[in-house]
Amino acid sequence: MIFSKSIIAIIKERTSWRTYSNQLLEDDTKKKMNQILTFKDIKSPFSELAGKTRFELIAVPEFAPDERKKLGTYGLIKGAQEFIVGAIEKSDYYKENYGYILEAIILGATDLNLGTCWLGGTFNKTLFSSKINCQKNEIVPAITPIGYTTDTRRKKEKVIRAFVKADSRFPWSKIFFEKTFSTPLPRETTGRYEALLEMVRLAPSAGNKQPWRVLKEKDCDNFHFYVYFSPDLKMKGYNTFVNIDVGIGICHFDLTAKEVGMKGRWEFLEPKLEQPKELKYIISWIGQ
Repeated sequence: MIFSKSIIAIIKERTSWRTYSNQLLEDDTKKKMNQILTFKDIKSPFSELAGKTRFELIAVPEFAPDERKKLGTYGLIKGAQEFIVGAIEKSDYYKENYGYILEAIILGATDLNLGTCWLGGTFNKTLFSSKINCQKNEIVPAITPIGYTTDTRRKKEKVIRAFVKADSRFPWSKIFFEKTFSTPLPRETTGRYEALLEMVRLAPSAGNKQPWRVLKEKDCDNFHFYVYFSPDLKMKGYNTFVNIDVGIGICHFDLTAKEVGMKGRWEFLEPKLEQPKELKYIISWIGQ
């Protein structure tokens, strides 16, 4: 995907918006977004293993009046007139692939100065699935509103952001490790990989829980990505979205690596080591 500015700047600029201006996308902007939704230039490390993925731009004014009352966003989203809705075939790594691709699309929308907000549990899945003509072997894991944002956030949105600590992120020592999961990775030793890992740290996640964990091998540029399944959050449903979230983090790492010309490849190469039972291995970046 070709962006108009640095992907690092776009990632830092991206933020979740829940208040929109009740305005449909202008024709030229809509045309650009529909082109992005084809994601012809987007390929995730999971593309060859995951099932077919597709996205559509759905306009709320096309909904019947009773359908508009059943969007299922519970007042969290206000004024949005359009949504990006995707469907993916149930398969291995479908959540990671979906998270990667939709985040790349969201960054493309951010580049067009449009607001977005990841929605995983607060939307009417039956309604949006019907609008995208979801097939029996497909699932809609998440959607996002898209549109022009208001100048200021409404009070309810500010409360939500404060509750989930939307502007804060875990320190490096909690999510990045070296050799073992008991040894934090010192930021000052990461060299050219510092920007890539920082973009992972800044990635959005359900409830801002940041479930990714990255383990760097000692004395080489191999990075192993894991997800953390929190026992404390199991009943709250956050663990349902952690695989999507790690796809988002990997998207940030991968797009940044491509932008700065970092050479490497993605492989499924789980290291043999003792690890907390809450962690599950996902994929590895092998630096060159």
